[in-house]
Amino acid sequence: MMDPISNNLFHQPSPILALPAEIHQLIFSYLDYTALRQCALTCRRWTPSVQYILFRSARVSSSTAAHNFARTLRESPALRTRVLELTICGKLRDAVQPWICGKIDPIALLPGTTLLPRLRTLRLEFWDRVHFTAKFWTHLARLKTVVALHLRCCHFQSSTHIEDLVFAFPRLESLALDAVRWSGDRDRVFARREQYNDRKLELRKLYICNPYEYAPVFQWLIAHRCVNVRHLELVRFDVFNIRSAAAYVTMLGPVLESLTFGIYLPAACDPSARRLDLTQNTSLRSLSLQIYDVDGHSVRWVNSVLVSAIELPLARVALALTLDNGKTLWRGAWNAIHGALTAYWRPTLREVQFTHHAVPGFLKDVGPVFAERFPELVKREVMSVVVDTQDA
Repeated sequence: MMDPISNNLFHQPSPILALPAEIHQLIFSYLDYTALRQCALTCRRWTPSVQYILFRSARVSSSTAAHNFARTLRESPALRTRVLELTICGKLRDAVQPWICGKIDPIALLPGTTLLPRLRTLRLEFWDRVHFTAKFWTHLARLKTVVALHLRCCHFQSSTHIEDLVFAFPRLESLALDAVRWSGDRDRVFARREQYNDRKLELRKLYICNPYEYAPVFQWLIAHRCVNVRHLELVRFDVFNIRSAAAYVTMLGPVLESLTFGIYLPAACDPSARRLDLTQNTSLRSLSLQIYDVDGHSVRWVNSVLVSAIELPLARVALALTLDNGKTLWRGAWNAIHGALTAYWRPTLREVQFTHHAVPGFLKDVGPVFAERFPELVKREVMSVVVDTQDA
């Protein structure tokens, strides 16, 4: 027979159950979808916190999932206000072709405005040349709370569909275009609708990644007076898009506060194409550069960008790269980068962050390597090193 003391200990609730719901939600926010479902099945008290995380950033990747998601919102009104982000993905994990394509009715994938009263961010991924109807645009325009639109790996029949998506949300502040294509992009054609000629884009955040022929996109942004962007990310660019991107950065002038930039630039290309001039961006406080090739002449563009920012009040500089061996940082153009990071912005600089994207076969423990190469930054206590192991 169990003694009373042991019996008491056995039935004593776990301390973790006494934690506030906010702490549970913070812990669960680090878990993936599968782990979250397991937590919900493990303990009833965790279910509300798990639902909060799952519905705060909801994701549907099939017509069945979209139907079930809408039905859940109809049957559980309390969950409707928790949906702040919604991703509609048109590609299953192991599929080759997107299932959201052609004449599929996109209205069936997007719940009505009464079911999404607090939706802030809408993400569309892997939509392939969908036939949009006037009814869909009317349905979309009812989502008046959306302030951020993210398009990823989408291929549109016309650039006017991109325009329709952007102007469907009058309160739009953030726009992301990640590997987005449209018919005619190779010919550098970005068709526009006359009805939007007088519309102004009041974006505060702009993210463009993996562009194709995007010179017309920057022209379109300028035409709609998109000149108040404070946070700009231009990553995985190539030499064919750098000139138009650089012109747009210059045009933003003192409005721009943070910039993230990364370019695939062959060492043999025209040196003038390397230039990203930041001298006009006099309010720039944060500069992040993504380096895709760490060897030799391929990193010279990094120093040219840093030199153009000498007179700016930078408080943070970040370099993201994959370090193959410890000797790389002592080669070629890295000497100039070292000189810039250790000599410039002494009155304002508060952080220099190196992010190492660890991949199999490359270095893992890079903290000592950066510390040895940049002892001046270590002494000033401004250097930090982050190791990203997602791809490892």
